[in-house]
Amino acid sequence: MLTHLKLENFKIWRSTGAIRLAPITLLLGTNSSGKSSLIQSLLLIRQTVKGDDPNLDLNLGNPEANDSVTLGQFKDVLCRHGASNESTSANQVGIEFRWSEQGDALNSTLFSARYNKGTAGSAELSFLRLGKDGQGFSVQRRISGIYRLSLATQTKSLGQSADFRPQRSFAFSAATLNRLGVQAELIKPIGPALLDELSRIIYLGPLRRLAQRDYLWAGRMPAHIGDDGAKAVDALIASGVARQLALKRKKTLPPEAQLFEQTIHWLKEMNLADGLSIRALGGSARYELMIENDGQASNLKDVGVGVSQVIPVIVAALFAQPGHIVIVEEPESHLHPLAQSKLAELFARVCKERNVQFIVETHSEHLFRRMQTLIAKQQIRPNDAAMYFVERERMQAKLRELIPNKFGALINWPDKFFGDAIGEAREQAKARLLSRDDGDSARQ
Repeated sequence: MLTHLKLENFKIWRSTGAIRLAPITLLLGTNSSGKSSLIQSLLLIRQTVKGDDPNLDLNLGNPEANDSVTLGQFKDVLCRHGASNESTSANQVGIEFRWSEQGDALNSTLFSARYNKGTAGSAELSFLRLGKDGQGFSVQRRISGIYRLSLATQTKSLGQSADFRPQRSFAFSAATLNRLGVQAELIKPIGPALLDELSRIIYLGPLRRLAQRDYLWAGRMPAHIGDDGAKAVDALIASGVARQLALKRKKTLPPEAQLFEQTIHWLKEMNLADGLSIRALGGSARYELMIENDGQASNLKDVGVGVSQVIPVIVAALFAQPGHIVIVEEPESHLHPLAQSKLAELFARVCKERNVQFIVETHSEHLFRRMQTLIAKQQIRPNDAAMYFVERERMQAKLRELIPNKFGALINWPDKFFGDAIGEAREQAKARLLSRDDGDSARQ
């Protein structure tokens, strides 16, 4: 579980300060305020660490490689109005986060990196600290390509060398570890732990794949559903086939059939469908996903776009294994108010029952208010939810934590973010009075 995020001079952010990440974290705010940049920073490190080029200190993204984020060059990432502080200069980008298996900040592992401009618009690692407090290692660039390596458990550095440049900003080559001998034992486990944590992220962007009339299924449960949810229906088909076989043989539903069953449950809760079914097209590997309503089954392509947009969100939540992190942008896209509010219940239940973390960027008042209600009903503990309002103040982003009391009410409600409901009611009442007065005048 991610417990902490801090950005310095990253895109619109001069500094976010230390952001607490909870089991459920909501990011709200105005358009183009910097919410997505918070998510992009995590995806940027994920695609760097999981990449296959050891010479890339920061993989800024390639659209032809299907990277999660494509951020251009270093100059596009560096805040145009950056500022220096005690750790980061104005021409550096800083990305820092912590993670912990149990969500315990006191026992968390730190990733903290700073980057300078490299050759041809690339990013060059300037500093890296990786490991738990009092453990792990740090590297500091001395001159181009030369790094000084220090262990947190030792006061004296291990020296400086080109071999001490971490590959992909997190791990050392096998040759370097062999050279370090017994000292390498203090370093070896940290890189794989970071890779494992970032591999637990399931990301769904704001633009999900549109419905298709039929789907080519490979015959297996997919390993992931894709950043645009392209494989979400494949996962449903795999689960649905397992369900069909069990029902045909009159056997207990196997665990792999539960995804299909639970997706039906949440579509019902959201008042979007009465059921789901899959239909094989002849003897081919192609299948239709059918949406059932009022005793009729319609192809997914022929129902409202909200259904096809929310299915990947539901599947991502249910597909996640314990310890996974689901990051989703605008899950409410094309949904009616009830369905939007039910998303909060989906996230809360999966988080509690399966230990899945959710980081959600949303504009939905209905999702947000249902989260407040769940806190008031003590179905979510206040500490298990973190809610932030992001707004733009001139040329930089500002972050405000929204603090609910035990009844879910906010102590510091952002002014008019969801509109002025009281003001609207006042104007409607005034219009009714004016209309009545005009009617009385006409009768006189």
